[in-house]
Amino acid sequence: MSRNQYSIRVNTISPRYNLWIVFLFISLLISACSHRIPQPTPAERKLLEDAIRDLGPDFSKPRLVSGELTLTIDKLSLVSGDSLALNNSRCGIPPGEPPSIHIWSADIVEYQTQKLLEKNLISPEPDTIYIENEYGNRILYWDISKRLSPELSLSISRRFRYITFDYRPIVDAEGERRNWTDIPDDILTKYTRPEPFLEQDDALIDTVFSLLENVPDPVNQAKAIYDWVQKSMTYNYPPDQRGVRNALETLAGDCGQYTALFTSMARIAGIPARQQSGVNFYPGNTGYHVWSEIYLPLKGWVPVDATREDGFLHLDNGRLISSIGLNIPLRDIPGWATFANSELEAGRTDFMQMYTLAKSGLSADFKAERIVLRSIELRK
Repeated sequence: MSRNQYSIRVNTISPRYNLWIVFLFISLLISACSHRIPQPTPAERKLLEDAIRDLGPDFSKPRLVSGELTLTIDKLSLVSGDSLALNNSRCGIPPGEPPSIHIWSADIVEYQTQKLLEKNLISPEPDTIYIENEYGNRILYWDISKRLSPELSLSISRRFRYITFDYRPIVDAEGERRNWTDIPDDILTKYTRPEPFLEQDDALIDTVFSLLENVPDPVNQAKAIYDWVQKSMTYNYPPDQRGVRNALETLAGDCGQYTALFTSMARIAGIPARQQSGVNFYPGNTGYHVWSEIYLPLKGWVPVDATREDGFLHLDNGRLISSIGLNIPLRDIPGWATFANSELEAGRTDFMQMYTLAKSGLSADFKAERIVLRSIELRK
């Protein structure tokens, strides 16, 4: 058989042979992946099916999650004597203030897309638990000051189990426009006002008015703002400075800056908007994240994640929501606490994801961990 004959024969049969090899490879790959993806037990499947059954078309892809958040404090070194007085003075703290650690955290609670299945397990128990009166966040507070010693090694652990959903609200823009005056006055006033980090300067007001000049209704105005933020901003972490002023000046920043810019612009347009904070929480990604919500008279609060290309009126099922709002009021704050020496100032913290800290007169390692113990999604 000549080389030419051999070549012709090989070329004739190779497409079928190659197709068979490709098919076999894909089959093996799918089989291998299916073994690696956790499968729901019969009880878990029933939980997920029951959770999604009566929610309607806005919700899909229920996911069952078990998780743990931990904060470990170790390698503690206490300052004393003249060194304590000097250290405190440098930090804007009274010279005689003894070493202290204060920790606040927003508890994991239910939201529209986050349904708790059992009581959270918290260890050690907080010194105080309360609902703050501005946004309704449930606050946990630990005063570690009386336990301080060079030998201290403390871990604060919170375990929880919840079902989360992919949420895409089906919105009737014209219906929302017709019912816009039905928005409660307290929501309209509270969530369209300027506040620290969400200032409404003339340059931003002019930008919003120019952008929305020919946009007829609030839903499409919110979409135009979202599109503008997506187009104009460049992702950069960490930003030079927090807040909408820096976001507009640099048109760069992380999810917090995207969210601040969208939220402030929506408020200027008269659309109630606020920040929602939490973390991405699925295997392989437990990074911190924040996004916005806007209020519509028929749908209520709906999500807008200005950092994501698919984030307008969409929240995926990979989130753990921790808190609502910026400038959250807290109790039990030391009088010396400012943003120069802690994560609080004037009785408030800027926002809450995992924990908020105020400390004085010491150095220590603070290690936060976000652990996905089990993650099961209902796949049909």
